[in-house]
Amino acid sequence: MLLQRVTTILHGRDAEVKEVEGNSLSFCLHLHYHALMYFNELVAAYDQQRRERNIYHDLMRFRVREVLLVGSLYDSFVVESDGVLTEQIYGEYFKLNLNTIPRVTCAYTDESALDLFRGGRFDLVILMAGIDFEVPLRLAQSMKHIWPDIPILLMATNNSSLENLDLKAPGLQSIDRIFVWNGYSKLFVGMIKYIEDVRNVQADTMAARVRVILLIEDSVRYYSRFLPVLYKVVLRQTQNLIEEEKVTETYKLLSIRARPKILLASSFEEAQEIFETYEASLLTVITDLRFPRNGVADEEAGFEFLRMAKARIPDLPILVQSSEPRIRQKAYSMGASFADKNSESLEMELAGYLQENLGFGAFRFCMPDGSELRRAKNMKEFIEILHVLPPESLAYHAERNHFSAWLMARGEIQMSKVLRPYQINDFPDLTAMRDFIVKILDNVKKEKSRGIVANFDEGMMDEENYVSRLVDGSVGGKGRGIIFIHSLLENLDFSRYIDGIDIKIPRTAFIGIDEFENFLESHNLWSSAFYGPYTEELKRTFLSIPLSRQLLSRLRTFLGATGKPLAVRSSGLFEDMLMVPFSGIYDTYILPNNHPDIEVRLTQLCDAIRLIYASLFSKEARSYFEVARYNLEEERMAVVVQELVGSMHGNYYYPHISGVAQSYNYYPVSYTKPEDGLCIAGLGLGTWVVGGGAAHRFCPRYPKIDVLSPDQSLENTQRYFHALDMEKSMPDLSSGEMASLSELPISQAAGDRQFSMIASTWDPEDLRFVPGDSGRGPKVIDLANILKYEALPFSDAISMILSIGSRSMGTPVEIEYAFNLDEASGKPALYILQLKPLIHQQDRIDVDLTSVEEQDAFIRSEKTMGNGRESELSDILWVDPAAFDRSETIEMAAEIEAIDARLKKEGRRYILIGPGRWGTRDRWLGIPVTFAQISCAKLIVEVDLPGFIVDSSLGSHFFHNLTSMNIGYIKISHDKGDFIDWDWLRTLPLEMSTAHCRWTSLKNPVEVLMDGRSSKAVIRKRALPSAGNLSDEPSGIIDG
Repeated sequence: MLLQRVTTILHGRDAEVKEVEGNSLSFCLHLHYHALMYFNELVAAYDQQRRERNIYHDLMRFRVREVLLVGSLYDSFVVESDGVLTEQIYGEYFKLNLNTIPRVTCAYTDESALDLFRGGRFDLVILMAGIDFEVPLRLAQSMKHIWPDIPILLMATNNSSLENLDLKAPGLQSIDRIFVWNGYSKLFVGMIKYIEDVRNVQADTMAARVRVILLIEDSVRYYSRFLPVLYKVVLRQTQNLIEEEKVTETYKLLSIRARPKILLASSFEEAQEIFETYEASLLTVITDLRFPRNGVADEEAGFEFLRMAKARIPDLPILVQSSEPRIRQKAYSMGASFADKNSESLEMELAGYLQENLGFGAFRFCMPDGSELRRAKNMKEFIEILHVLPPESLAYHAERNHFSAWLMARGEIQMSKVLRPYQINDFPDLTAMRDFIVKILDNVKKEKSRGIVANFDEGMMDEENYVSRLVDGSVGGKGRGIIFIHSLLENLDFSRYIDGIDIKIPRTAFIGIDEFENFLESHNLWSSAFYGPYTEELKRTFLSIPLSRQLLSRLRTFLGATGKPLAVRSSGLFEDMLMVPFSGIYDTYILPNNHPDIEVRLTQLCDAIRLIYASLFSKEARSYFEVARYNLEEERMAVVVQELVGSMHGNYYYPHISGVAQSYNYYPVSYTKPEDGLCIAGLGLGTWVVGGGAAHRFCPRYPKIDVLSPDQSLENTQRYFHALDMEKSMPDLSSGEMASLSELPISQAAGDRQFSMIASTWDPEDLRFVPGDSGRGPKVIDLANILKYEALPFSDAISMILSIGSRSMGTPVEIEYAFNLDEASGKPALYILQLKPLIHQQDRIDVDLTSVEEQDAFIRSEKTMGNGRESELSDILWVDPAAFDRSETIEMAAEIEAIDARLKKEGRRYILIGPGRWGTRDRWLGIPVTFAQISCAKLIVEVDLPGFIVDSSLGSHFFHNLTSMNIGYIKISHDKGDFIDWDWLRTLPLEMSTAHCRWTSLKNPVEVLMDGRSSKAVIRKRALPSAGNLSDEPSGIIDG
């Protein structure tokens, strides 16, 4: 009963549990038990990451977007005499790089103003007053009765009119603040920002410890002039700091929201209330010397406030402003800075104060006597200097909270928040404190890059799993998959579930599609590339055109930070899409990256990028677009540059294992289920496996099950592999993707110390495979020591990643991976190179195969992909078994291409039949056609011949594209009861015959019946008169 329950958990239905070797069943139960747990952990991590990132989104919730400006016609004319008011505001916002520019609506009478105001759509009201203040004050009272929460500012047009204002007038309680214009257009920005800060300060300081600047000034004339200057300086300084850091533009824009809030107080009591409310968030106090205290002007109010503030926060920077220079020394003696209100360079002095005291400038590392040691302009320099800083300087800055203040000014909220509570006496010694600070900075720096692709920073290249952006724009389909894998590694601790191997991605840099568009546009290539024919001349043209200076500079920096070989991969917008994956259609290049001259390496990298751009317009790509019914003009190309996974083996570089894995297996064996997945693994670079080369296949949930018999394993084992030839330091990339690669016999790897981990030896006496490479028998690559004897949890890791990927995407998935046993860390590492959806849909058409009598069947198979009925195919292109020679498959591909071109010209689809594996790069396993060479095929059939039995094409790019194009697939196996009636086919008249291939054209079409549920298919020799095409697409036989 327990076993039955286990099966129900694993497969979702009752089934008999058969005996399983070793611990496969216990592992499967363990894995499934944990699947929901680690998926929930992943969801929780994403939610936490989103909440942390949303700190910036949560800031400045209140924005002034609609302003009602009320004034007489004359006052309005005076205000706008130097230009339209809205344009003045737009101009100031543009200069300060501010978004959310407000719209200004004008009203010229109190009646029209009230009519507009009653709508409640305004965020701020500005009442202008020239001579008469009674009308605007009365209007303010009326407005407050209607919408009491909408702020109202009173703006006197000039100093003379301000003198007419009675500060005891009864309507002033309805005014939130008084300003005076004096023709100063910048005032409007200051007024708007002031209101936004007043409304947002409480929420922002609680959400993200945003700092507060307290300005104490009772002179309307002075703060009307000074407040806009202060905002300008703070905004400029904040923007400059953020621009220095290598983060995304979005992050820069959001970081502006974390700028300090500026609060204005005009009395001692008002200032004291703000101080006590936001004491923990205060960045600085800028105070006048003389302002009201207890309702009376007090000459010493500024110094009294200074004493109180310094007693509460000894290291709080305070700037005393006065028009009396004589009090400068007194301010200095009390630990404050001083600024002359009448100074003609007040703006520059204010900027200098912010830079020197509040962290807005470079951090000045000093000794206790004030002597400067070094300066750090950005975080990278700050961390570098911190490593070698003398202990005395470290203690000097730590005691005064200089580090946290500088970090907070730069928008580094998390770093500042963590560091600020600590004191020197919290650590046993200064070395421990230094280590703690560096560790915190490193950790927070990593956290800041979580979930985003930051601009490339060479200082981060030492970090594992580092991904960055070299050029803006979409990173394409392949890039999106890599970013998702990166986020999985960030948010889920795989080591909690998989012990003994690391799970990683290679260090990666993205070149967004903006470079591609600029490349074509700046050289007038749009028309010739998209609409002209693809020729070698087009490729040469692309190679002759330089990439942008910005990209060249960043690529040079990137190459200076890595000495590893590189994989340069395409990432079109359409690549790895759910229904049309474009797998392997565009180019990939592998570079040794070992030439001593970095400029030569840069040229090679640029050539690879340009050739990838050119591959978008290749014959292969155009054929794919045509069959997929996509517009080539809609495609754009990004590029992925990755460090190549592997290690040195003599003069060659390659990983020990690479391949693909799928969470859904179309052809499960034994008691495995489709949901248990499939993994294909081969020695060397993954180009061998995705190109259709022979490789080992196993079920990742039941890795001890043999998929093939010993005879089949010997026949289908991997005999060659791909490796990067490091002696080809200057490969001719224009010759193709294999320019830098070598195809080597398996014996080339036999001397490697890890070879015994992945190979087994056939023992002819015991008629069995012995794990390892000892003995003289034939060698097979079957990973026996890893899979059957569990030397490493490789299959566990593959299963876990497939499970997470399919749950996250909501569909079956496929991954490409590389597994390297010799890592610098000493621990084997599984690198996930790509994650994409696997095409699998629910069957939509019921098909009855039992209605076809044996004598009426042309083909019958139990290993197929497709679903539906097709009754419009009258052409069969087939390779004659009698003429088949494994050494002549390249010639066969050329013959097929010629016949396909003729069929395409006549608009005819056909059935393609041939021995071995279609589309393989290994000419000895089948016919190495490309998709362009069989673009009109509607159904392909792979046939076993006596002495020539090859696994199906699962896992290859070619196969993936076939299934996405509604091209049916049938495998005729020699031992499953499958058959093909060659004799009937030979009796039919030929339309065309070549050395190896035949084209048969029927008077009456055949009928193809494919049952996707059972993976079985039958082709009836002649379609019944009543039979019609029941699939959703014309001539379509594939649903999944």
